[in-house]
Amino acid sequence: MRARWLLPMLCALVACERPVDTGVQALPPSPVLDRDGNASAEEQEQELDWLQMMPADELAALERGDGPEVEHNGNRRMPQFGTFRTVDTVLQRPVRLPGYVVPLANAQDGRLTEFLFVPYYGACIHVPPPPPNQIVHVVLPRPIDMPDMYSPFFLAGTLRAERLDDDLAGSAYTMRDAQLRPYEP
Repeated sequence: MRARWLLPMLCALVACERPVDTGVQALPPSPVLDRDGNASAEEQEQELDWLQMMPADELAALERGDGPEVEHNGNRRMPQFGTFRTVDTVLQRPVRLPGYVVPLANAQDGRLTEFLFVPYYGACIHVPPPPPNQIVHVVLPRPIDMPDMYSPFFLAGTLRAERLDDDLAGSAYTMRDAQLRPYEP
């Protein structure tokens, strides 16, 4: 089923333009409140910043600009950079992350069963995917309706260190008890 998504995604990515700095920042943290405006049971989840999932030395290298230079010439896909190293303090406890869905597999009825969760959307082939330790591989316990890939969501569950090597990108983290919730700032 992966091939079903790969061709349309690659076709869309081939026609990409040079990214324009829109001034958009990463999604801000959002408190979890119930209908009455009180902190909910989900309050126990720690909201992570994506950068907390990178080892300190890799974060420092990223901040120095040590990543690959983006070239917008030709039709060669940029390779993924970074490592599969994880941060122990974010593992094995309830967390939530704001981000975007990149579908990987779906059930026969078209509902989503597996996806990558990433910190930003809109990358083209000229921009490398996020580092592996900035991507979460998600296998859903039950299929869900296909979400809008351009809308932000919260991913809630327990992060685990588990390597995935996929044609689209590698991932250093996985979440199998995941819940996908609408993002509400």
